[in-house]
Amino acid sequence: MRITLYFLISTLCEIGWATGLKVADTPLEWALTVLLVIISLSLVTQIARALPASTTYAIFVGLGTLGTVVTDLLFFELEFQWSTLGFVVLMLIGIIVLKTAPGAPADKQPRASATPQTTVSE
Repeated sequence: MRITLYFLISTLCEIGWATGLKVADTPLEWALTVLLVIISLSLVTQIARALPASTTYAIFVGLGTLGTVVTDLLFFELEFQWSTLGFVVLMLIGIIVLKTAPGAPADKQPRASATPQTTVSE
């Protein structure tokens, strides 16, 4: 549950700082944009400690991209194009498959230690 909350907050921060890059004019707006970057990446770092980095990054970037496209459509008069929707949906399908496919990084057993184990023979 905590990871889901972290993903939600980090995604909102991701959308916020991506939007901030577009609209920030004053030092305060730039400071807020930088703060959102720090919060977003800090939360993703926490998530990556619990999930595989590849899965974490794919979900983080995918949700951030989806949110940024929706923000552009709603607030910045981005012209809707079916191709944009299609590619965003394709990206989300890729994220879902990455997480749920057999043999996905989250399903694999931890690798053995790089340090060789010595055993004592009787």
